[in-house]
Amino acid sequence: MAKKIDPALAERLRRESETTKEAAYPAGATGRRPNREKVYSVRLSAEEEADVQRVAAAKHLPASTLVRSWILERLDNERSA
Repeated sequence: MAKKIDPALAERLRRESETTKEAAYPAGATGRRPNREKVYSVRLSAEEEADVQRVAAAKHLPASTLVRSWILERLDNERSA
């Protein structure tokens, strides 16, 4: 059975959401991420993926952010070598 939300609360949340959207992005901003144009697909076993998820959760990060940081850290190490 679906729960019903208080209409007054729903209206307040809607207004706050609209205000936040307007304040969060400057005029003319786009949703595009500069310098993040390429996407790599990586195959992991279920166990490897679970490990990545576990480490990411422990660091309070999305898994994709964690993996990207690992790649960038390794690239930085390779440049320094």
